[in-house]
Amino acid sequence: MSLRKYLLVSILLILSSVGGLAIWSSYRASVYEVQELFDAQLSRSARLMLGMAVAEVRDGHIDQMQDIILQNKLRLDKLKDDDVVTSLESSDLGHYYELKLAFQVWDKHGNLILHSGLSKFEPLTQQEHGYSDSTIEGYPWRVFSMWSYDREYLVMAAERYDVRMELVEKIIQRLMLPFMLLMPVLAWLLWLIVGRGLQPIMRVAEDVKNRDLHNLTNIKDENAPAEIKPLVQAINRLFERVNESFDKEKRFTSDAAHELRTPLAALKTHAQLARSSRDEADRAHALMQVEVGVERASHVVEQLLTLARMQPDRLQEHWQSLDLHQLAVDVAAELAPQAATKNIDLAVDEVDAITMHGHPVMLRVLLRNLLDNAIRYSPRNGQVAVTFGCGDCCVSISDSGPGIAEADYEKVFERFYRGNVEESGCGIGLSIVKQVADMHGAFIKLGPSALGGLKVSVLFSEKI
Repeated sequence: MSLRKYLLVSILLILSSVGGLAIWSSYRASVYEVQELFDAQLSRSARLMLGMAVAEVRDGHIDQMQDIILQNKLRLDKLKDDDVVTSLESSDLGHYYELKLAFQVWDKHGNLILHSGLSKFEPLTQQEHGYSDSTIEGYPWRVFSMWSYDREYLVMAAERYDVRMELVEKIIQRLMLPFMLLMPVLAWLLWLIVGRGLQPIMRVAEDVKNRDLHNLTNIKDENAPAEIKPLVQAINRLFERVNESFDKEKRFTSDAAHELRTPLAALKTHAQLARSSRDEADRAHALMQVEVGVERASHVVEQLLTLARMQPDRLQEHWQSLDLHQLAVDVAAELAPQAATKNIDLAVDEVDAITMHGHPVMLRVLLRNLLDNAIRYSPRNGQVAVTFGCGDCCVSISDSGPGIAEADYEKVFERFYRGNVEESGCGIGLSIVKQVADMHGAFIKLGPSALGGLKVSVLFSEKI
C-alpha cells in the first residue's frame, strides 16, 4: 500500500471510529434523555387523569366521561386502516401515536371505573406505585401507577416503548445523515491534502531518480517541510559518504599507479637483463634486484591498502581498552628479525602497563610504521629505542639514522614525500601514522634524537 493510501485509510478509519463513538454516545444520551422526558410526561398525564376521574366520580359523571372516551377511540381506530394517515402520523382524526397510549382508573375495591379501551379487564401492570415495564398485546409498555391521596382510586398511565425509540432513531438518523453525506467529500479532500503534503517526498524521489550516476551533489532542502528535512539530510550525508568513497577509490588508483610505475618498470628491466644475460653473476644480480623490486612493490601495495581501509567513523566502533606498552613490545618483537639483518639494537623501555582507549589494529599500524621507518633509515650497527613518558600517555621512537631537517618536519606527513634519502621507501608510512594519530586525537612531535637521528613522539590526549 502506498503512503498516500495508508494515510487516507488511517485518517478515514480514525474519523469513522470517532464519529461512530460520538453517535453511539449521542444514542445513549438520547435514550436517557428521552426516557426521562417521557417518564415525566407519563407521570404528569397520570396525575391529570386521576384528578379528572376523581372529580367526575364526585359529580356523578364518570359514566358519561367513559362514553366520550370510547367514542373518541372509535374515531382513532380508523387510523389503523388509513395508510395515508399512518404514513403521515397525524390528520384531522388525531395522531397515530394516540393508539400507543393507554390509561386505567381503578377504585380501591378493584373495579375499573375509567379506561382508554386497551386491556379493559386486566390491569396495565401489577405494580401499584411508580414506574414499571409491562407487556400488553405483545408490545413492551412503560407504565406509571399512583394512588389518590385518600387511597380510594388507582390510576395507571401507559405508553408503548416504540414511541420513545422512534424518537431516538430519528435523532440518530439526523445525526448520521450529514456524517454519511460528508464522508465521500471528506475522503476526496483528504486525498488531495495528503497528496499535496507528500509532494516534497515525490520531488526528492524525482530528483534522485533523474540524477546522473556521477552527480552526488546535495539535495536542496530549504523549502522542504520539517518532517522531510531529516530524510533529505540523511540522503545528503549518504551522498557525501559515497563521494568520499569514490574519492578514496580514485586516490588509491592514482597512488597505486604513481608508486608502482617505477618499481614495475625496474622489475621489467631486471627481468629482461636476467633473461638476456649470459653471465651467471649478472643474471644472479638481476634476479636479486627483481626480488628487491617485488618486495618494494608489495610494501607499497600493503601501505596503500592500509590507507584505503582507514575510515574513522567505522573504526571507532571497534575501539577498546588496551595496553600501549605491551602493544609496542609485540610490534618490536615482530620487527626484530628486520633489525637483526642490519645488526640494529632494538630496545623497548620496561614500564608498567599503560592502559588507554583506542583501536588496537590501527595503533599497531602506527607503531609498526614508526619502527619500520626507524629501522629502515638507521645505519648498520645502529640503535632504535622505544620510550614512554609525559604521564605515560606518550610513546617515542628514536633512531640513529640521518634524521630530518627541521624545515621538512611538516612535509614528511604528506603522501609520497621521502626527502633527500637514499634508502628505499614509498613515502606513505608517516602519512599513515598521521591519520591514525588524528583518529585517536593524538599529537605528533618531531625532533632530534639523543641517538643522533630522528625522535618521533606521539602524545595521546586520552588515557583510561
